[in-house]
Amino acid sequence: MRFLQGKSSLAAAMLIAAAALWSVGAAATNPVAPVRVLPEELQWSGNPQQHGLQTAPLFGNPRAAEPYAERIKIPAHTRLKPHWHPNAIRMVTVLSGTLYFAFGEEFDEAKLKAMPIGTFFTEPKDAAHYAMTKDEDVVLQLDAIGPAGTNYVPSTERQ
Repeated sequence: MRFLQGKSSLAAAMLIAAAALWSVGAAATNPVAPVRVLPEELQWSGNPQQHGLQTAPLFGNPRAAEPYAERIKIPAHTRLKPHWHPNAIRMVTVLSGTLYFAFGEEFDEAKLKAMPIGTFFTEPKDAAHYAMTKDEDVVLQLDAIGPAGTNYVPSTERQ
């Protein structure tokens, strides 16, 4: 019985240490108060690399080595060329519309998979992918760890 108590104490201590480390990280990102952003408070801005795409920050700084969250709005009839991100991990949830998404270095519409509202997927570090929208705008929630960036795959299409 004493052996089991020792294991339980060790497990409890590990959980407390993990929680303390997590709270220190969370406090460093937002030391004052919880974040609350209502839909009407979103501040959308355009993306100079992709015509029509807009982002709205929710939490953190995408340029820093820290957790961040943002909304991404992609207009109807938009093609996102093959690209990749240097982030350690990117987690995406489709909030509205249907995104058509695939991994690869060449845009191949036949390989796109429909990602309807509620879909969750990840974009691993340096994994090339591409996407498109059809007849409706798409809004995504992105949760990631920065620093963020977008690197386009050199085009192999004939000009």
